[in-house]
Formats: sequence, C-alpha cells, structure tokens
Amino acid sequence: MPLMNETAVAMTAANIAEILGTALRDCADASFSVQGFSTDTRTVQPGNCFLALKGESFNGNAYAKAAAEKGAVLCILSEEPAEAPGVPYLVTEDGVAAYGKLANAYLRAQKAKGLRVVAVTGSSGKTTVKDMTAHVLSAKYRTYATSGNHNNHIGVPYTLLHMPAETEIAVIEMGMNHFGEIDRLTRIAEPDAAIITNIGTAHIGNLGSQENIFRAKLEVLNGMDPAKAKLIVPADDAFLAQTDRIALHPAQICYSSRTGSSKAALTADGITETAESMRFTVSFCGETAAVTLPMTGVHNVTDALLAIHAGLLCGMTLSDAARALADFTPGAMRSERVQIGKVMIIRDYYNANPEAMEAALRSLGTVAGSAKKIAVLGNMNELGDYAADRHRTLGDQCRTYADTAYFCGVNYRDFAEGYGTSDTAFETQEALITALLRDLRAQAGVPLCILIKGSRGLHMERVNDALTDLLAHK
Repeated sequence: MPLMNETAVAMTAANIAEILGTALRDCADASFSVQGFSTDTRTVQPGNCFLALKGESFNGNAYAKAAAEKGAVLCILSEEPAEAPGVPYLVTEDGVAAYGKLANAYLRAQKAKGLRVVAVTGSSGKTTVKDMTAHVLSAKYRTYATSGNHNNHIGVPYTLLHMPAETEIAVIEMGMNHFGEIDRLTRIAEPDAAIITNIGTAHIGNLGSQENIFRAKLEVLNGMDPAKAKLIVPADDAFLAQTDRIALHPAQICYSSRTGSSKAALTADGITETAESMRFTVSFCGETAAVTLPMTGVHNVTDALLAIHAGLLCGMTLSDAARALADFTPGAMRSERVQIGKVMIIRDYYNANPEAMEAALRSLGTVAGSAKKIAVLGNMNELGDYAADRHRTLGDQCRTYADTAYFCGVNYRDFAEGYGTSDTAFETQEALITALLRDLRAQAGVPLCILIKGSRGLHMERVNDALTDLLAHK
C-alpha cells in the first residue's frame, strides 16, 4: 500500500495549554480545536496553530498578528507580544522545546493505540535506508515516514505533528552534527527500534573523531525503552560491530551482513551487480529469499538488509520483506538517473561525505558500461581538520574509478593534488560549468556517463541544469 500522506493534526487549545504548562491568554473558552501547526506565516492555513520560533537572525514572535490575519486561531509565543495577535495565545519559555513537547504528547497518544516507531540515523545513507524501510513496511502496514529533510530539532516535531492518526508504523529519520542532538530527537520520537546505517566521517569537523561520531549516534538509544529496545546495525561496519561497547545499553542488537560476518542473523550472498540492479539472496533463521534491488552499488545491499531486518522485527516474513524491494525507487537527487540521448546523468547531489563519495564512484563504472565515465564532484563540508586529506584521497580515487573528473569548492586544490592535475579543478562552480560544457561540446555523439555529486550547500543541481540545457539544445 502507498505511504501515508501528511495530514493536519487536531488538538484542543485546552490540551495544548496543559501540555505546555502555561495559561491561555485572551481566551474565554478553551474547548476549541486547532487543525494543524505552522511555524511559518507563509504556510499558515485557516484553523492552524501558529508556533513562533526564534533564532539568531529571525523572530517569529513578531509575526503573530500576521499569522492570525491569515487564519491562525491560536498562537504559541516565546515572549510577550508588543501587540495582541487578536486570537487566543499563550507564552512559553522556548518555542522549539514547546514544538517537541507537543509532538511527543501526540506521539504518546498514538503509541497508546498501537503505533510503533522505527528511527533511522547514521553518517551516510540514512535517507535511502529510511525510504527503503518505509517502502518495505508499507507492504503490510499503514506506514508514515519523514519527508524531505525534516530530520532535525524542527523537522522531527514537524513530522510527528503531521502524522495521520491511523498510522501503524512511523519511520523517523534523525540527523545530527553535534553531541546531544540525537538525544533530543529520540526523546521526542521514543522509537521502539532504531537503525544506525554506519559510522563514517560526516561532521567529523564538529565531533573530532569517528569514536565521537559513534557515541553521538548511540544517543538514539536514550529515548528507547531498555526492556524492549531493538538496535539494527550492519556487522560490516567496524564501529558498529563492537557489541561489547553497545551492550552498555540493554538493547537487543540485531546484526546484518553482506560479507558473511558470524555475528549477523540476516545475511546476503550471491551478490550480482548489473547496470540496472543488485541481485542477491538473503538468509535468516534457515530461510532464504531472492532480492532484486533496482539500484546499483554494493553499499545499497547493506542498506537493503537494514530495511529487511526492520520488516522482520515488525512482523513481516522474509519473503514478503525481500519481495517488497523489487519496485523501490530512490528519492530525487539520490542516485537518480536520467538518459538524454547518448548521455546518462547520475544525479546524486543531495549530500556528500567521504564514504558516500567513494561508493558513488565505485558504482559509476557499473552503470556506465562501455560509456566514458565522468565524475563532477563538489566540496564535502563539515570535515574540519580532515578536509584536505579527505579531498586529496577522493581526487586520487577518481583516477581509478573515472576517465575524467571535474572538481569545485574551497578544497579544489586538494582535489587536484590527489587527482594529479589542476586542469579540471576550480574554486567556483561557474568555472567548472564553463570548462565542463566546453569539453562536452567537443565530445558530441560520444556515449557518456556523468556522475554529479557534492554537499548540499554547493547546489550541484546547477551543474545538472546547465548540462541538461546543453544536451537539450544539441
């Protein structure tokens, strides 16, 4: 069945005031209900509750009256308004904390009716695993999942407060780049099971080491019931394989492996990669099932195992969970392929880190077949003191996995040093685009496979747009 769509959650004003522990102002009767929550006046709909957020460069409290004029029937503020909004309102100390409290209260009400929650975090691949897991579970259950990039302290409350009441399983993605952030999210979402995709080097500039990243990801256990918690991890990850360290929390550790680890209950073998798919056999408790995953890259086998394992823990059979992946489609900007004439473009620029970059490069050769392989890579952010070394390493990897590579970003010199030439490395994206289009014009008619990847902040879709425009006019 299809995934559940977002819906506007209803809650009475009296219940909201009770949850937040504060009194309603300008309200004669608190029995009325709000229909949905909005933190942005641009999205306010009639009947909404407007929740004002405040940051370093913005103050939503100043827009309470504007929200009321657009139809908000209740305002939650974090400071006394200079002018009454004209609708009932309440004042709480912290708008973000209030958002989390409301989301958690709604979640608990739904869990009392049988809702189960699966959290997904990790250094890379978490959105793909979240999508795979939700896709598998939706074959049997009414499933709802995080949309877009709603995986932080604002996004998780948003996700929960848009969850349909009839949801049976919610798959909630949790991101972080500092200690304490996963802890906050897991206490809001209170997962029954959690997936950690891997421990890589994304955000290592903020956290200082993979050991610290490991510890930060394990914060996902903090919001789980120790008596029932299930942690789903790949035994092939060097950090996550250390069960003695994870066992400090009494969670049931559920391992999967594509490399034959003896720790794993769920394994994959007979892995075959084609230009269109991965095919393999999964084994669990003496049973086997065939899997066809319409994606390339061996790393996606690991992702698929995590999703299947979640299905098993939620009550699915191995064959049903395995079969569900046959029609899985990755999200936009994640290994998305577009064929234009003789040119295949792999749009994989939702985000980037060293492990994801190498995985994308490795699969480039399989997807390309006999076509010329071109990698167009942007900077990887939040690597701190590790940035120069990681970009040099990636430049060197391009010599193995690509016929030609182009680079841009603040670490363009490091890319070039690893690649062995500065001819295709540029500080600005504009310069890269100019050089790439010039060279492609000279190769008109040649079969090409072009990978575009980089950290989200670089907006590598601009490279794709320029390339698509060139090909469309040939």
